[in-house]
Amino acid sequence: MKASMLTTILAVALAEVPLAPVNGAVVNDPQCVGQAAHELHVCKQTCREQFQTSKDLCRNIDHDCGETCRAGLDACLDGPDGPLTQFEACRLVCSDTLATAVQDCRDRNAAGTPERDQCIDGAQVAAFVCRDNCREAARSGIVHCRVALRACIVACPPPAD
Repeated sequence: MKASMLTTILAVALAEVPLAPVNGAVVNDPQCVGQAAHELHVCKQTCREQFQTSKDLCRNIDHDCGETCRAGLDACLDGPDGPLTQFEACRLVCSDTLATAVQDCRDRNAAGTPERDQCIDGAQVAAFVCRDNCREAARSGIVHCRVALRACIVACPPPAD
């Protein structure tokens, strides 16, 4: 997307947002903040779609085919057996194990003692290693999904005139 288009979108979005009162009083308006967040979300979606369309044109592929390939990537990554789904499940096990270990440290050691600190530090290190192992386990699946995306993109026909 061209910088001038982004500047225009931001200027329009900012023009819609009311300014804080001049007298310096800060007003908390959750509805206004929620609306601003919604507008940002819509703006990002629009920009992403325009980016994808432009990228497909630069690659000389049909945009609908490119969208189908990207949907396949999402399904590959986030499906029931997808690497990101498996990563999240693995990460949750690490978090649960950490919570259990920390509670056990608190139950077995008095507050403020070096033993308790060392016990909790050990549990945190074990949780870090666990999460790192989850990332490593998911990596090959992510690579597989990205290779499939590239193959799909290469197979796309040029855009129709």
